[in-house]
Amino acid sequence: MSRDELRQALAARTEEVAAVVEALETEAFSRGSAEQWSPAHHLDHLTRSHKVLAMALSMPRDRFGWGTRPVGTPGQAYDALRNEYLRRLREQGVKATGRFVPEPHGAPHEQLDQYRQSVDLLTHHLMAYVNEAELDTATLPHPVLGELSVRELLLFTLYHNEHHLRGLTAQEPL
Repeated sequence: MSRDELRQALAARTEEVAAVVEALETEAFSRGSAEQWSPAHHLDHLTRSHKVLAMALSMPRDRFGWGTRPVGTPGQAYDALRNEYLRRLREQGVKATGRFVPEPHGAPHEQLDQYRQSVDLLTHHLMAYVNEAELDTATLPHPVLGELSVRELLLFTLYHNEHHLRGLTAQEPL
């Protein structure tokens, strides 16, 4: 996916998440715990994840664990990233830690506003890239998947939103 396609896909996924949240009753939105996440937990976790990536993208390349990958190094596709993430969740029992642990607060519309703002911030920093090559050569550490290119991180972000969308709709346990 190109930079513009990533932006458009993230906007579309954001609207999918927003539609689910807007359809929830306030009680259902907040019903859950640290062990069994509520929709509020899922939304807060996504918001936190977006903000961390946006912050990383906004920093100079000599900070925040930035690395480089040789030009022409093939990146992982969406399906490969998704499958590896799900494998690690299954085999290693990976759970959110540190700044990614949700602490939801506020009404559903307030949390949804914060979620949308986090996507806007991420999109703003994504669009600051002036060429496609930097999306493949600049790398950052992912807490579960290790070193990924910025493009791979954005593909993962698309999947991560889809993954937690299932939690919002309780389609399957995460």
